[in-house]
Amino acid sequence: MLVDHLRHPFYLCLSFLALSLFLGGCQTAPHRARTTAQKPIHVVASVDFYGEVASAVLGNHGRVTTLIKSPSVDPHDFDPTPRDATTVSHANVVLGNGLGYDTWLDKLAKSSGQRQLKTIHVGEDVRHLKAGVNEHIWYDPQTMPQLATYLAQQFGRQAPQYKADYQRNARRYVRRLAPLQRQITRLKAQSQHQAVAASEPVFDAALSALGYRRISDRFEKAVENGTDPAPRDVHALQTAIKQRKIAFFVNNQQASNKTVAGMVQLAKQSGVPVLNVTETRPKGLTYREWMQRQYRQLARIQQQSH
Repeated sequence: MLVDHLRHPFYLCLSFLALSLFLGGCQTAPHRARTTAQKPIHVVASVDFYGEVASAVLGNHGRVTTLIKSPSVDPHDFDPTPRDATTVSHANVVLGNGLGYDTWLDKLAKSSGQRQLKTIHVGEDVRHLKAGVNEHIWYDPQTMPQLATYLAQQFGRQAPQYKADYQRNARRYVRRLAPLQRQITRLKAQSQHQAVAASEPVFDAALSALGYRRISDRFEKAVENGTDPAPRDVHALQTAIKQRKIAFFVNNQQASNKTVAGMVQLAKQSGVPVLNVTETRPKGLTYREWMQRQYRQLARIQQQSH
């Protein structure tokens, strides 16, 4: 009978062995799942200032690769190499500006064949902006603090065991930006809603946050698009400069042409201060240091006008 067979020592040993294998299988399956889930987070960022935030939030629990490392490279015109494509294919997070600024990163992500690749657009996903708005959102004082918090949440979902560390690192990064926020508050108190003009819309988000009024939007957009500004817009800006109707002129040092150079020269001749800014982060500076250097220029301009 079956019962008699089960009482036999051989069958008892066989039953025990089968039970041990079954229980062992139950224990190893979750282990394999955990191993897969714990794959280190590797972020590929389009530009270095976003890579800085990702690196600060990850701390020791992940790594970041930035594709554009030179401040002389225009992110709009960046041409990725096969090596860049390979780098993206090995990542599990890609971090870009979005809003049409670095579309080449989206193409790399789509061609990577990585189904588990998480793509984060700072403009759309973090700031909830739509295409057509000013894409230079890193000059908005709210962007970097919001990005740090957002990344902590995303990384925490991918590596839950480090969630608390990511959140702590994000808070620490936001605290490091506090001196910059205080500097902006002081500058805003002195802006008095004055009119200003610029060569390109690079610094426009900062100007709005500081309380200044921009009067050169059409001129800026034409220069950014690589087209000649309309004669009436050129004349209007020249008149505003000559009559000193603007507090200062913002000049993007990394993008100039004959028309812009003429405006800068006219501003200097007319006694209108020129605030020089850059679109990309200068080598050797953190995001905060980069911003503070430009805001110190503005503070000197404000002091001279009072």
